Amino acid sequence: MGQHEVGGTRGEALAVVASPSAQERSEMQRVLGSHGHRSTTVATAPDVLNEVLVTRPDILLVDLDLALAYAGSLAEVVGEHPELSGLPVIVLLPEGGVDALPATLAPYVSDVVFRPVDPVELLHRTRAMISRRRRHEEQRALSSQLREDMRSISARIRATNDPAVMIDQFLPGIGRALGARHLALQIFDDERVGVGSSSWTSGPGATRSSPATPEPEHQDAALTLALRLWEDATTVPFHTGPAGAGGVAVPPWLRDGLGDDRTASGFVAALGEGDTPFGLLWVVNDTAPSARSGLEGALTQHVLGNLAHGLIQAQLISRQQQAVRKLRALNQAKTDFVGTVNHELRTPLASISGYLEMLIDGAGGELPPEASTMLQAVERNAVKLSQLIEDISALSAQQTDASEHGPVDIVHLVSHLTDRLALQASTGGIHLACSLPDHPVTVSGDRDELSAAIVILLSNALKFTHADGSVFVDLMVEPDNGQMVLVIRDTGIGIPAEDLPRLFDSFHRASNAQQSLPGAGVGLSIAKKTFEAHHGTISIDSTLGVGTSVGVTLPLLDHAAVG
Repeated sequence: MGQHEVGGTRGEALAVVASPSAQERSEMQRVLGSHGHRSTTVATAPDVLNEVLVTRPDILLVDLDLALAYAGSLAEVVGEHPELSGLPVIVLLPEGGVDALPATLAPYVSDVVFRPVDPVELLHRTRAMISRRRRHEEQRALSSQLREDMRSISARIRATNDPAVMIDQFLPGIGRALGARHLALQIFDDERVGVGSSSWTSGPGATRSSPATPEPEHQDAALTLALRLWEDATTVPFHTGPAGAGGVAVPPWLRDGLGDDRTASGFVAALGEGDTPFGLLWVVNDTAPSARSGLEGALTQHVLGNLAHGLIQAQLISRQQQAVRKLRALNQAKTDFVGTVNHELRTPLASISGYLEMLIDGAGGELPPEASTMLQAVERNAVKLSQLIEDISALSAQQTDASEHGPVDIVHLVSHLTDRLALQASTGGIHLACSLPDHPVTVSGDRDELSAAIVILLSNALKFTHADGSVFVDLMVEPDNGQMVLVIRDTGIGIPAEDLPRLFDSFHRASNAQQSLPGAGVGLSIAKKTFEAHHGTISIDSTLGVGTSVGVTLPLLDHAAVG
């Protein structure tokens, strides 16, 4: 066997001849060799399997008795060596033949030859089996390559959100994978996608281009075809002659785009997602109709599905981006408007407040008691208006960028703020108590913004708590959750349950605070905006007539030094 090349599927065919007759082995080897086929021979059943596994022949010619030695174990042998499942096997039958091959052997037998062996018949059947196997292997290799090509095309489609790039990847990729001469992607008017029809032609310098524009009546016919294909989830052939045998005729706009070639053929598939299609893919092959495997159609439809999904997602992303741009423009317009209004209000209000103060101080002469009382009422409302302008400015202000945040010791900050408000609490007869850790608790943020937000919460607690009431401030650390928790509890008037869902809405005030206490209803909205910008949360729990508890969480900043 040493003189024979291992791996007979390369170069000329290699056969293994298994027969107990030395004369028969020699004669068959001579016949095969005279026509360019290499061969090896074995004489016993144990050698058959070893020879096949070692030489990997293109065909096995085996005596029936030798083959029967494996009849009971062929399933296990093929299961252990799956490469044997495609090996052509010709069984050499005795003169007069046999009634039937054993059931365990028959599925693995490709053909039979009766003794005495006719050299012409032997060569004919051997060549037929080898040719069939090689065609099958070539088809399998082509199918494997086609699958790989289609996977690559799908991956390139999924790698972008640009519909033009998707089509630029899809058309040449599909065209080359299928060996097509021309592709036409016909897109219908559909709000789900934002691209038009495109085409591709093979050859040097092949690029994506716009085909002839279909007339409205052609699009109507194409939509009818697309609906049929979409419903049946299939492809159909087409040709330039009259439609027949389940195929369709080439539409005039496509035939005109192909030029003078009037004998083109190919197949067409629908493009869409959901219940309805929104396009067709026309795949033009060579001038002569070519055989098309079901795998080509199935893989083409699979990649078309990826393209359809990508185009729809790209359109959704485009609309979302447009909406975001519009929202940003509106937000900028709002900011500009608020800035302008604030400026225009502040200037005259400052003048009004200044002259009021001068009048009340007697700069214009002594005032009657009644006039003084009225001017004091005007001054109070001017102060309210000034505070409202400040609140609107704070609500509309842009938060600092996270990149500008630094370490903030919340223990030091809360202690400073409660000390600052202690006099207000004492004046109102309110007991203010504070429980803080004896070590720094550090978060990442803007100190001024966090200070302003916490002051809003402390001021609300003091404002809505009557004399002899209490406000408690507790700061706790939850290392397992990586956060700190600040709780501000009061024994104030509480909040009606129906008002709780809207407490963080701008300019909304609880119904029991509308008349008795001043305010514009923007403080909690500002506080929520600040804490969320610092990746924190704020929540409120309240019982009418009992009091309110506000909880704030902020993520801890590990290993940060406070400056």
